[in-house]
Amino acid sequence: MHKINIDEIPEKSINRVYMRGVSVRYLIVEEFGAPNFEMRYFELQKGGKTSLDRHGYEHEVFILKGRGKLLLNGKEYDLRPNDAVLIEPWEEHQFIQIGEQPFGFLCVVPNGVSKSKHQVPLDYGRK
Repeated sequence: MHKINIDEIPEKSINRVYMRGVSVRYLIVEEFGAPNFEMRYFELQKGGKTSLDRHGYEHEVFILKGRGKLLLNGKEYDLRPNDAVLIEPWEEHQFIQIGEQPFGFLCVVPNGVSKSKHQVPLDYGRK
């Protein structure tokens, strides 16, 4: 079992270098004992956006707060709290914050694909 409160993740372990205006908190990852999937919390500040990506694995995303847009294969989709999105393998995608409030969402991916987690210490969650 692994339990973490998002507010208890040390500042040094919050990835703020992934993209300008974007922070990533690693909630459940392989290093903490997860056998198959990783759960991360992304928060985009005003004007923040993720990188434009395309890769061979799916994402499951659940919007928790704020408003945003998903650019998916050249089309825009509005996102708001309680929306859930499946991004299938090889779909080009980018998340963009809109409005005044931070845009926060959970993102689940297969173990081993998150390279950004290696940029911060994960000692807060290791067994």
